[in-house]
Amino acid sequence: MSETFRTKVLQQLRESGLDVKRPHEFEFYLYLPTELAAKQAAVKLNEREFTTQVQPAAKGDDWLCLATITIVPEDSSLSEIGDLFEQVAKELDGEFDGWEASEAKS
Repeated sequence: MSETFRTKVLQQLRESGLDVKRPHEFEFYLYLPTELAAKQAAVKLNEREFTTQVQPAAKGDDWLCLATITIVPEDSSLSEIGDLFEQVAKELDGEFDGWEASEAKS
């Protein structure tokens, strides 16, 4: 995934008219099969400077680990972030279900 993830994120942000040189708040979505797995994912992501919330998924029996971080997209290691979420999802039998971003408020 790595470099492809970075390229796709930057492209989507630019297409949305966002300035990739300014800080953005990113939300990353990890769906996991159990509450325990979601909490384990949260611990791993908290160690990497993410803020996390664990809650039941809106649909089905899965649990959501929502991870947020504020970064400057162009200067950040988006490739490593994409790899991290894929790795955590794989380790805990979950699914990395994408991201959303908005310009951080000053």
